Parts: sequence; C-alpha cells; structure tokens
Amino acid sequence: MAFRQVKDLLEWVHDFHDRLGKQYTGLAETAPDERMKMALVFLADRERRLQQGMRAYLEDADEGLLTTWLIDSQQFGHPSVLERIPPCLGCHDVQDILANVMTAHQTLKDMYRLRAELAEIPEEAELFQQLAEQQDAEARLQTRDLARLDMY
Repeated sequence: MAFRQVKDLLEWVHDFHDRLGKQYTGLAETAPDERMKMALVFLADRERRLQQGMRAYLEDADEGLLTTWLIDSQQFGHPSVLERIPPCLGCHDVQDILANVMTAHQTLKDMYRLRAELAEIPEEAELFQQLAEQQDAEARLQTRDLARLDMY
C-alpha cells in the first residue's frame, strides 16, 4: 500500500505537467510542418500554465487539506502513467496530436474522479471534483483551439 498525502499527489501532478510540457516542446522542435509546430508550442504553453496553477495552489492551500493522508494501493510514478501517453512520434497532423492530448487529459481526469470517490473528508472530495472539472474544461479549450488551428 502507498501512504501519501494530498500534497504529494498534487506535487506529482505539478511534475506531470512539467514533463508533458517538455515532451511537447521537444516534439515542436522537430515538427515536420508549421501547423504541428504551432499546435505543440500551444500545448507546451498550456502545460506550463497548468503547472504554474498547481504550484500556486500548493503555496496557498489549506495545510490541513494538503496533509490529509491518502491510503490506497495506487502508485503515482511518472514512468507508468506517462508511458500510457504516446510520445506522438508517429503523429502526422494536428488530429494525431489532438488524440494524444486527449489521452493525457483522460488519464488525469480519471485519477481525479477516483480520488474524489475515495476521499475521506468532504474538502478532499471537493478538491478532486474541482480538479476533474478543470481538466475537462482544459480539454475542451485545447480541443477547440486545435480544431481552429487545423481549419486554417
């Protein structure tokens, strides 16, 4: 069993956004066409914003909530979760990139919803429900903006 606190999981999410943003930046540097490069630069910027938002939350959140213990058997290691998100090396267009992005969003959203269901206190459940909703909103924003980019 893994015994971690809410803050440990949120720090992991912060690092997840950092690693995913770096992955998008690296792919942008080698993108074969301008639209793909623009899409990947946009995604890297969004991941940076998500990372900064999580850092700000960690700095301002209630210490009692952050130190709430999570008691379950989940392991929140980067390699296992990031391996589920394809590196998009075979991406040929913006739609391929979008499919890749939706995998990342769904991975986080599923984790947040599970954490809300397993929450021990109402504040913990509310936090993870809000994070799932924010992840959904971010997915809609990115889908819309990538679709616009693909149209032009």
